[in-house]
Amino acid sequence: MSTLNVFVTAVTKGAGISKKSGAPKPYSFAQVHYLVPAKGFVNDDNNIQKLGYEEKTISMKDDQSLFNQFGSVQFPCNLQLIMESDPENPSRNIVTDFSDVAK
Repeated sequence: MSTLNVFVTAVTKGAGISKKSGAPKPYSFAQVHYLVPAKGFVNDDNNIQKLGYEEKTISMKDDQSLFNQFGSVQFPCNLQLIMESDPENPSRNIVTDFSDVAK
C-alpha cells in the first residue's frame, strides 16, 4: 500500500460497449483527476515553457461504492489517495481508497 497527497479536481467512472474495432466489446473504467505543477520541456529543438498546473489521471478501482464515497467531498480538494497494486497488472498502482488531508 502507498499513499499520494494531491489536489483532486474530479472523479470519472464509465462503462459501455465500444464498436470502434468491428465486433462490440464491453469496457469499464474509473479514474481520479488531479493537478500537478506544470513542467516545461527543453531540448536542442524545443523550448516549451509552462506556468501553473496541468491535470493528470490515475486509475481507480472500478467499484461503484468507492465512486460514491467521492460524492461526499467538494471538488476541488486536497486528498490523500490510498493505492494498492492493480490485480490485473501488478506493476502499476490504482486508487483503492482516500482520506481528507484536512482531517
